[in-house]
Amino acid sequence: MSLTATLRVPLAKNILRGFEAINEEGILCFSEEGLSVMLVDGNRYKMLRVIVPAESFQNYDWQFSEPQEVGVIFARMGAIIKTLTAKDELTLALDKPADNLRFRLLANGISQTVKLLRLDLMNRINSWPQRDWEYHTTIPGKNVKDFLRTVEKTVSFTLSAEVASEESHIVFQSNSQDEPVIWKHPVELSGEVGPTLFTTTEVASSLTAVGKNDIDIRGAVKAPVEFDWNIEGCQFTALIANRS
Repeated sequence: MSLTATLRVPLAKNILRGFEAINEEGILCFSEEGLSVMLVDGNRYKMLRVIVPAESFQNYDWQFSEPQEVGVIFARMGAIIKTLTAKDELTLALDKPADNLRFRLLANGISQTVKLLRLDLMNRINSWPQRDWEYHTTIPGKNVKDFLRTVEKTVSFTLSAEVASEESHIVFQSNSQDEPVIWKHPVELSGEVGPTLFTTTEVASSLTAVGKNDIDIRGAVKAPVEFDWNIEGCQFTALIANRS
């Protein structure tokens, strides 16, 4: 029984950055369908779900008869992943040489065994929270990250909307009375948006893995916000609590 899965290095680095921005450790769930991970930060302000289907791997050779879970510290995986370049090849290997599960990272002739954590001592998320969202729209991920970088020293920002008969805008505005920063983007809105207050660093860290792709945003007045985006067939979902 074994699994060997090869993943593009740029994608692997992006996924790892997303993991590390939420928590230092997590449970990797492998199955015939691919890899899935759900994380929550220590203060339970933000969550991240990443689904990497088997088709998003360059190679995915599944030989187990049932799903397998491994608990890891992400920094230990980064020891080899962060040294690789885009031209390198990264393989994740999972097997049971002596009834004990073994997880290794293989690249450039190097084999790194990753020490596994006890699953019964880890913070497990059994299901993703479901909510009745009041609005849903799509915005450019790059612009959102540009706004968050611009206001990174501001504690919080307000998410709201300007609704007009001809054109509506979603509005991100920093809560700085002296030097407010505002980003507006025209959108097609379904439902009422804000105004809702969010912590800048919590949202910025949750969107670490966002690239130049568009992202879906869902939320409700004075409620958490959910961002959803896709990179190379991998589905990312971030859920961030609002400030009261």
